[in-house]
Amino acid sequence: MSSVSLQTVQIIQQPSQLLSHPYHTVKPTNPTPSPAHRQSEAPPPSSTEKMDPFKKLPAELCVKIMLSTCSQSTVFQLIQASPVMLRQYTASKRYIIKRLLASDFDKSMVQDAMAIILFPSEDISHFEALARAHHRSWATKQFADPLHQPLQSQDQDFIDMIIKLYRGLMFFIEDYLTKATAAFPPREYLCVPSGTQLLFKGQAVCPKFNAANLTNPERKRLLRAFLWCQLHSLFARMESSQNEGFCNMRLLHQEPQPWDTEAIRCVHTYLMSLYGAIIAQCSSDVWLPEVVPRATSPHPPGLLYPDSLYVDADVYASTLTHRCDTSALAAAGFDLAALLLRSATAGQLGRDRLGKWFTAAYPNCNWGEFHPVSFHWCDFHSFIRGYIDFGANKEDHQNAPGMYEILRPQLCTLPIQRKIYQQRAWVFFDDARFYPSPSPDIMPHFPTEDDIMNEQFYNTKQDKDWFTYPQETQAQHRSQKWHNKQRGISTDTTKAENMQDLELAKEYEVSLPSIMSIAFHHRLLLSDLTYIQEAEKTKET
Repeated sequence: MSSVSLQTVQIIQQPSQLLSHPYHTVKPTNPTPSPAHRQSEAPPPSSTEKMDPFKKLPAELCVKIMLSTCSQSTVFQLIQASPVMLRQYTASKRYIIKRLLASDFDKSMVQDAMAIILFPSEDISHFEALARAHHRSWATKQFADPLHQPLQSQDQDFIDMIIKLYRGLMFFIEDYLTKATAAFPPREYLCVPSGTQLLFKGQAVCPKFNAANLTNPERKRLLRAFLWCQLHSLFARMESSQNEGFCNMRLLHQEPQPWDTEAIRCVHTYLMSLYGAIIAQCSSDVWLPEVVPRATSPHPPGLLYPDSLYVDADVYASTLTHRCDTSALAAAGFDLAALLLRSATAGQLGRDRLGKWFTAAYPNCNWGEFHPVSFHWCDFHSFIRGYIDFGANKEDHQNAPGMYEILRPQLCTLPIQRKIYQQRAWVFFDDARFYPSPSPDIMPHFPTEDDIMNEQFYNTKQDKDWFTYPQETQAQHRSQKWHNKQRGISTDTTKAENMQDLELAKEYEVSLPSIMSIAFHHRLLLSDLTYIQEAEKTKET
């Protein structure tokens, strides 16, 4: 890539760093001209365009091609490969980005995004009154819509904020889908995202899922659910939230489908697992399981049931602190996760510092007590319609996600089955193209009740202590020290991280908040994703 291309892509691929204060001064800007009007501002063509297949296309056709991709990631790849497309993108950037965002955000989703962006700071006076008024504006859809309405002078500022929110959420969406579609999800679910890959204690494990491969409906389902969860984490900070049914007000009028509420549960389950993975990075005794076909599994066996199917975040968090409640942490949304990830990916020094924060800051703290609002939004559908099981009453089967329709008939009464399905993103995809192909050597990606019962029986054969002392035996198989001992590996010979720890710790140094600030006053709003910006730069290099 040329130096010009690299510089330009670094500018347009800045991941999400939202406004540091919600009520900043909006600076007026001129309305965005049409692509044709901006063509005269484009830089002159260079000699590298001679072999460019797009060199003879008119400007407006180049813009249409970029818009037809329906993906910012694909557009970035296109402008890296084509100087002509790069020049036209530079000339029509605002117009293209607005149109691409509008294809991903319907009008209701724009209201959710604006509610997140403009949520009042908890540090200002009369926060409770302002937050209630803010909620009423969201419930009645009173926020401006900079994506679907004619551009006003300040709309570009709002569009820039939506871009940052979009990129921040896509960072987590790609992490979720990487884990959900992995051949052995319990392995990837112990990793944390960093740039274009997943890491376990500083070591690269696998590349991240590319959201450019999603269809537009799939991307919308994911964005909607992630927006709702982030919005919930903000409204939950209102003292009156439990008594007013604050999160349900607008959704009552939207008649949500069962897969909509299940999508929220899926994201909450993912967030719990992400906080569990963050804590696992700080523990010296968490074992990263291997991907070995069952028929050729060596001794000792790997994870036992239920760890071989489902990653219980609280179980892994208990290796560091017995008082941690990952569900309470998940209710804090993505802002806290973004902050903690900076330390979790900052080398051994960063992880040690984060571990001390979890264990020493409030050693006797019950985390659940510090987030009084439970994730009750995810249960409102059952309350409204008076049923618990999905699939009842007036489902719109024509618009249901493909995988939801395929998998719903095999749901059983085992609670762990739905948790497994939630960790594997069962309500978001149109089809099974991203999931591992069926194989006789591995467990089906979406196990039936019989598959789950057979896994329990198989574990009993693998380790006879599992039936008598299940919890202790399961814990042994999660232990790095136990696996080292079984294989005759000295702890001194385990692979150490490289010498970049000091630089990483210094580069990503961040002030960790107190637990009290997490619960009541802490507000990052995806604004502390600086570490993502640095990590994402590897995409261009």
